[in-house]
Amino acid sequence: MKRIVLAILILSTSLCVQAKKYKLALNLEQGKEYHQSSVADMTISQNFNGMDMDVEMTVKGNLSFKVIELKDDHYNMDVFYENIAMEMETPQGKTAFSSENAKPEDMMSTMLSKLTDKPFQVKMTKSGKVIEINNMDNLFIGMFDGMELNVQQKNQLIAQLKQSYGEKAFRGSFEQVTAIYPEEEVAIGDKWNTETNLEAGMSVKLKTDFTFKAENDTHYLIQGTGTLINNENSPYVKNNGMDIKIDLNGSLISEIKVDKESGWIIEATITQDLNGNTHMKGNPQMPEGMSIPMSIKSKSVITN
Repeated sequence: MKRIVLAILILSTSLCVQAKKYKLALNLEQGKEYHQSSVADMTISQNFNGMDMDVEMTVKGNLSFKVIELKDDHYNMDVFYENIAMEMETPQGKTAFSSENAKPEDMMSTMLSKLTDKPFQVKMTKSGKVIEINNMDNLFIGMFDGMELNVQQKNQLIAQLKQSYGEKAFRGSFEQVTAIYPEEEVAIGDKWNTETNLEAGMSVKLKTDFTFKAENDTHYLIQGTGTLINNENSPYVKNNGMDIKIDLNGSLISEIKVDKESGWIIEATITQDLNGNTHMKGNPQMPEGMSIPMSIKSKSVITN
């Protein structure tokens, strides 16, 4: 009889431990500065008139986030790019640009340097959703000072930079590793889902199912499996004088470690696999337009 009672007590204790609930959320300190460093490696494959063409690309960047004000349900933050770099390998050769390598003969590196150290404001909930972004256009002020470019060239370059570093692009990429938290307390093994929009040269909706996998003294481990769904109503955008729209669908897998005290990311790995087409709208030189099969495979590592 004693053994049965002891077994029941042990089982009850075990169930209580398993059922322990945690409040997963951001818990940032006013006045404190947080950082995010990212490295994204991607392979972009296209088939143009039966010919395969691959582009290997690496994009790197460091961001600073300072908590200016703490409200009951959100944070007001000053954010700026500390540095930005990219490398690209195409059939025509290799190129590399860095905000830390600005010089007159390297126009792209000079433009990247002018995106850095310019604060913009972000309002974000404790569950990691971006409510509002202000003053991000300040990044592009003075972009072409000292460069001999006509208005059309300037507008085209600004449009292309905004696809990667504008408000929509920032919101989507940032929320991939912040808008990950459930509204309610969860136990290990519990699941929840989130939605966010990704806008970086293409327009897709990301739906992610998250699982609270583990916890230890320093961090929580969250894993995600996502579906990327093309936005059929996305507009064409100008690229090198042509109207282009990228339609892609695919999948995403993420593993995210967040600091147990602050909720800020320690390390995240995100892999994406996208397939679809690049559509070129008809023009006088190509009245019927064109669709080019395309795939993007990427792996991003984000750390603090």
